[in-house]
Amino acid sequence: MTADDSRRKSPKRGARHFDDGPEQDKPERVSSKSRSSKSSSPAPLFKSKKYDEEGYDDSDVDFDWEGYDDSDEDVENLFVGDRRFELGKVNMAAFWTLTVLSILLANAPGVRTVLTPVNEFVTMVHETCHAVVALLTGGQPSLTIVDDGMGHAGLTQFNGGFLFLSAQAGYLGTAFFGCFLIFLGQFHKYSRYILMAIGTMIILSSLIFITPSIFSFTTWWSGLLSMAWGLAMGVTLIVMSLKLKPVWANLVLLFLAVQTALSSITLVWFLLPHSLGLAGKGFSDATVMQQYFLIPAPFWAVSWIVMSIGMLLLTIRFTYGRAVISRIKIRKHRHADEDSDEDFDEDEE
Repeated sequence: MTADDSRRKSPKRGARHFDDGPEQDKPERVSSKSRSSKSSSPAPLFKSKKYDEEGYDDSDVDFDWEGYDDSDEDVENLFVGDRRFELGKVNMAAFWTLTVLSILLANAPGVRTVLTPVNEFVTMVHETCHAVVALLTGGQPSLTIVDDGMGHAGLTQFNGGFLFLSAQAGYLGTAFFGCFLIFLGQFHKYSRYILMAIGTMIILSSLIFITPSIFSFTTWWSGLLSMAWGLAMGVTLIVMSLKLKPVWANLVLLFLAVQTALSSITLVWFLLPHSLGLAGKGFSDATVMQQYFLIPAPFWAVSWIVMSIGMLLLTIRFTYGRAVISRIKIRKHRHADEDSDEDFDEDEE
């Protein structure tokens, strides 16, 4: 045996030596703590859907307080939960920022003019909800989404159908659609596809429901303007879905979601004095319900307000509000642990 052979066969003191299998088959160095955690891995403290940095969903994060202790494994899982929360911070911050700004700047000078396309979008959703329910219940609807000169931002006319449902579908359908968009806004990985779907639905709705208005002698001009708005909004959303990055597409989606949900409430609130005869002129959805079902218009307006607010609060509670609540619980639990540790130290002294 030569000196070189001896050096090759004698590893240094304290070094691990593997002499079988290729490099990729060599076992990893695992500490005793890691081996014990792998053999009996505890149930995760945070139970959530699979996620990545683009498709994070913080709506299903829940802390398992019963299985928590101060072991290293549970503390590590606790920090994993914090990381999941941090990944959703941008999306959640965007939602709450847009919500607060939408409320504070709602009556600022010039804002309504700047938000004209968004108002047309909300009107399109409102009138389409009327038309879809009328069509599904056997009616023949037609709609417009421009001012008719009588205080109506849009108008849906239909023959047949179930009036009790179709007349209420405008305000309640808009509230539901806004809440649904808030829910979808959590999945910013898919925001571009959602914008494309919304744009496609607006174009189809325009072709199906606005076209009859163009061929009516009394609404042909409003029909043409409404068709132009509908096609423009649909094409714009499709182009955005193709050109924007997911983070910007998600911001657009959240903006539409917040505006639609809040508008569904404010529009019904404006409907209340109209129902009492204190403002406005002509008819409204509430006065139509009063005319055909003999229940006062204020009853319908108030009930729609309550249901719209309820839908919005429940949606926020189980989407963006849930992550906030989980965070508060974690902080309270940590403070309680710190207080108990201090008391224990004082008792030992």
